[in-house]
Amino acid sequence: MKSFKSIFVKAVSYFFILLFIYASVSKLLEFENFQVQLAQSPMLGAYAGVVSLLVITVELLIVYLLVIQKFRLTGLYASLGIMSAFTIYIFLILNYGDSIPCSCGGILEKMDWNQHLIFNLCCVLLLIVTIMISDAANTVKLMSRLALITVLPILSVVLVYDITVDDNQGDFKRSIKEPLTMQYQILKFPMNNYYFAGSYGDSLFLANHKTPLLLSTITPEFNAIKLDKIRLNNYKYDFVSVTINVLYPYFSVSDGKVPVIFEGKLPSLMAYDTGINRLYFSRFYMLEPQRYVFKTMLVKTKESELGILNTATKEYQIFPDALQKKTDGIFDTDGDLTLDHQNRKIVYTHYYRSEMMTADFNFRNIQRERMIDSLSHMAIETQNLKNGQQKLVRSPSVINKVQTIYENKFYNVSIMRGRNESREVSRNNYIIDVYHNPTKRYLYSFYIRNTEHDKIRGILSTKHYFYVLSGNKITRYTFK
Repeated sequence: MKSFKSIFVKAVSYFFILLFIYASVSKLLEFENFQVQLAQSPMLGAYAGVVSLLVITVELLIVYLLVIQKFRLTGLYASLGIMSAFTIYIFLILNYGDSIPCSCGGILEKMDWNQHLIFNLCCVLLLIVTIMISDAANTVKLMSRLALITVLPILSVVLVYDITVDDNQGDFKRSIKEPLTMQYQILKFPMNNYYFAGSYGDSLFLANHKTPLLLSTITPEFNAIKLDKIRLNNYKYDFVSVTINVLYPYFSVSDGKVPVIFEGKLPSLMAYDTGINRLYFSRFYMLEPQRYVFKTMLVKTKESELGILNTATKEYQIFPDALQKKTDGIFDTDGDLTLDHQNRKIVYTHYYRSEMMTADFNFRNIQRERMIDSLSHMAIETQNLKNGQQKLVRSPSVINKVQTIYENKFYNVSIMRGRNESREVSRNNYIIDVYHNPTKRYLYSFYIRNTEHDKIRGILSTKHYFYVLSGNKITRYTFK
């Protein structure tokens, strides 16, 4: 038994030696990138330079302690402390952060943050068991040490979070109404990463980034999810980021990083290559059959622009006046498109400034309107890395998350707190601001409960229902 305990402690120690060596060396090899990633953290951004060096130093010091037999127990306690700090950091970022940076390095960078949280929790439990086996102190002393080593880092991280994280409160006041009834229905998916591909009345079309050619259909009864597999007339491309668009009965399958565009018509699930293979894009939405609005970055100017593509003629046009830069022309103009097919309007909402741009389907009559919080823009800092990449040095808060339009109402999910809103309200609710779409005049706001702190992925409004796509579920609320 004693031999087993000794082997177990040694095996766990070697595991953490390898883990911390791998993590620290990965950070050193990509040190510039590691610092930039830390700078994007809402908690550690202001201290990225110091924290980056401190983390690597502590990891290497722990390796030294674990290697030397007489210091091994100290190394295990130190491992427990740093893993506890990492775990609570990830928990706070996942549940309360507006942006999720990545600063793990190595193989851990391949995990998503939920997987990383589970991995860290397993490491913490493994360390506690190992310490209980190897520490000869009496039970009271052992529990006291474990509590101290575990709780102190957690409290420190929580304190830093509370001090450093901007909770985005503005000097404006919302008019709160309750347009939805208390009744709602939920459908759960087997995984997350779903997005709205389109709708037809209360028939919803959804797709998933992890199963890119599966089209999910939810009928108006809202009681089941029908799965169909889209077929392509050729599979010669190495797809990277596939997106499905449905403007019933027409649909498209596109990948702006390849680039390639397929088109089809429901109920047939066959999509055909359009032969468009020179237009790269990051956003792509169907205006009407064979006509799309897209967002791209021009090679010459290295700035983001909007354009219109006609797949029938294989011609496209860029509209340089649509997006107006204030700093870099990439991050400060970042945002997403929402289409008002009824009134044939394009609405572009910025992520980092409270401004929306509207234009018709030919990008004529461009108008810009400020939103309720009147925040013109967030401070954006960028840095050019040695490999030529441009990255955000400090990740600003996303002001406007997702949008939808129905008839004359524009719905926007905002993370900005109003003057009359507590931090608890913003953390436990989605805040939806409603505007009169033709004039962009603010009408009112309403809350949707989010006590599970799920990340919202999309919203959609129809005549009778309001849909929220979050986490691995879709919720349907009924309008009063």
